[in-house]
Amino acid sequence: MSRSKRFALSLISGYVQLVVNSLFTLISVRMALSYLPHDEYALWMPVTAIAAYIALLDFGLSTAASRILIDYKDQPHTGHWGAFIQTTLWVGLSQAALILLAGIALAFVMGPLLNIPVALRHQFFWLVLGQCAVTAAMFATRPAVLILNAHQRYDIGNYASSLALVVNGTVMWACFARGVGVYALMWGQVGGVVTASAVNAFYCVKLKLLPGKGQWGRPTWEKFGELFVFGRDVFLFLLGLQVIYVSQTLLLTPLIGLEAALIWGVCTRAYIVLVQIIGRIFDFSASALAEMMVRGERERLLRRFREIAVLAVNLSVVAGTALALTNGPFVDVWTKGQIHWSPVNDLLVGIWLVITITARVHLGLVGLSKAFRFLRYLVFIEAAAFVGLTILLHRWGGITIMVVMSILCSFAFTVPYGLWRTCQYFELSWLDLARWHRGTLTLVLWLVPVGGLLWWGTRELPSFPRLVVEAVMFGAWSALIFLRYGLGASLYTEACARLPGWARPMLLRLTPRA
Repeated sequence: MSRSKRFALSLISGYVQLVVNSLFTLISVRMALSYLPHDEYALWMPVTAIAAYIALLDFGLSTAASRILIDYKDQPHTGHWGAFIQTTLWVGLSQAALILLAGIALAFVMGPLLNIPVALRHQFFWLVLGQCAVTAAMFATRPAVLILNAHQRYDIGNYASSLALVVNGTVMWACFARGVGVYALMWGQVGGVVTASAVNAFYCVKLKLLPGKGQWGRPTWEKFGELFVFGRDVFLFLLGLQVIYVSQTLLLTPLIGLEAALIWGVCTRAYIVLVQIIGRIFDFSASALAEMMVRGERERLLRRFREIAVLAVNLSVVAGTALALTNGPFVDVWTKGQIHWSPVNDLLVGIWLVITITARVHLGLVGLSKAFRFLRYLVFIEAAAFVGLTILLHRWGGITIMVVMSILCSFAFTVPYGLWRTCQYFELSWLDLARWHRGTLTLVLWLVPVGGLLWWGTRELPSFPRLVVEAVMFGAWSALIFLRYGLGASLYTEACARLPGWARPMLLRLTPRA
């Protein structure tokens, strides 16, 4: 199976998984708001943030293993492939044990530290402990999905995740119906993790991706050393990103209160989904790009990375503008008016989306090259600046100030560094890199004024008709403009070649080229 076909399968299945995930989110939030008081449901926001931080006990080793497996997969007969799989398995089991121990400790101390109301601390204790146990199970069973990813079979993992979400939602509903309360959220995740792990392991065996007889080799300290050296850099990088992108809930809870954390969690849900949708373009290309690096296919790597970077950033401009326009009425309809925030925040989160995607793509290339260098420290500098400025200034703007600080700090640190490293890796000038994004500027000029006019013209409408009008009108306009200016020349040429004959003239009319 060709790289293009594997990428197409991965991307299609990834979007199926995101649709299922979005439906799961919509249904689960409405379900939780129906069955639980606001204060109990609000507990789940810091619990998931704590779980995200406890996952950093991975120390970057899973991401490192995923990249290093690509170095060995083409030569299973040498025994290195099997030896590294065994190394990854032992590391995962050790991490699971460490996460369980850390979860027990955190369950005792985080309630008072986060000013959780005394009446809710018992529930908070068991939620933290249960969520850490679920995270530990994910680590112990992760080697199967890493093997699939190394072979560019993301599609299997995506369908396994989709099935897991269905199981999660079913178990959650059954538990809510039986009066389990907020613990239903945790038991749903247990069902999902068991399902996904079983499916991934089954397909590793079925597709014969595991080493054959006599090809397993033995785990050695050399393999552990290779994993830990690269994993150290990955860990430092991911820890900094975790503070930058996930610490908002943990900051809001003690600074403003649980209600603010709930508002943030709900009102940024569309942002999170859009980051996942667009980010998957790079994520599902990562194994193929890394394979090009390993095999020395430099010209193809440059062409493919340029296409991915241009496509991802252009899509983020479209999605960011749409988010700024429609997030307010969407949240109002979704929560039946129970949760809302300032329209200024919608605009800021739309801008943040573009910056997040830009950083994700270019920093991702740094990770694939396995040469983090100063980046491992730069993310901590940005994280420290973000947390410090947010604590210092939150009294003058609350959530709004926090989003502004997220934008300014990323724009000042990781975004320019990521762009510089891309220039350095491919031996480009800044002007060369700017030429990649001429279409991006055109998109901004066509989309932002139209989005502003639509917002102004529909601002007095009730939420549901406003959402429909904005989504239909802006959706049609942005699709037309994106097809005309957003694909990039080389990707446009390839799309024309791959389209069926009846669709090709339509794309040619929509996207004229000189």
